[in-house]
Order: sequence, then structure tokens, then C-alpha cells
Amino acid sequence: MLELIVYRELNRCRKERQPVLDFRQRLRPVLNLQQADHLEKLLVLCSASRFETTWMNHYVQLPGTTAEEIDVLAEGSDADSCWALVFEVKNRAEENLPSMKEAQLFVAKVSKLKQIMSQTGKAIKFVCPVYLSSEGFDCKVETWLHGQGILTTDMAHWEIASESMC
Repeated sequence: MLELIVYRELNRCRKERQPVLDFRQRLRPVLNLQQADHLEKLLVLCSASRFETTWMNHYVQLPGTTAEEIDVLAEGSDADSCWALVFEVKNRAEENLPSMKEAQLFVAKVSKLKQIMSQTGKAIKFVCPVYLSSEGFDCKVETWLHGQGILTTDMAHWEIASESMC
């Protein structure tokens, strides 16, 4: 279960009260150059922030909507702001890579999470969404994800820095 691998590493960082280190090395290169600057700023913020809570298979719901499951969620806050690291995880064979519809559903989940976070009364410092597909992505889907501000990774990239997660 890939969700458990991600959850355990993020939870270890939470327990050690350390930010996620070497996060950039765990991610695939950004294909959408128009989003590269935005995603780089997001990486810097996420790499310097601590997370106070971590969940696996966490549900979010706005009034009047269906509950959405977030595979892995880590959140942090201070007196003035809050932030989150959000993972969608797919563990499938190379013949069954994430579809555009699945990518769109993840973007909708992230949007819902941002709406819920805005109800706390604190400023949202950042929401860092990551789509982890064990065997990679179709180029069109990955480019679209980057265009939506979503970072991507696969098992080959994720395991590179697993010993230095925090």
C-alpha cells in the first residue's frame, strides 16, 4: 500500500518535528514550464514547513456535497496561517496509468480542501498537492496536472531520497 509508505514517512517527520527534507529530489521534473516558478515557490514553502497532524484515507466534505477521500494529508498551522501537503496515490501497472478524469477529480478534492481550510479563519500559507503514480504518467495527463499546480512523482523518484525524508 503506497499510501502507508507516504503516511509513515510524513508521520515520522511530524513526530521528529522536522520539515520534509530533500522533497524536490522525490518529484518528477515539471513539464509545464509556465507553472515551473509557481511550483518552485510551493516546493520551497513545503520544504521549510513542519506538519502537526497526518492522516491516511482522510475524508473532507463541504455542506451539501459528497465526502471526498484524500489518500494522505499532512497539515500544519501557526497563530496566523495554516498549510497542507496532500497526496493522491495510485498503485497500478504501467498499462493502467492515471486518466485525465482521475486527475480532474484530484484537482476537485484539492479545491474542496482549500475551501474547508479557508473556513478556519486563518490565512492559507500553501496547499501542496502531489500525485504519486507508482508507474508514472501519460505525458498529456502529467503536463495538465503541472498546469493545475499539482506536483507529480512515481516510485522510482519517491524512493531516491527515502532515507532522508526528515
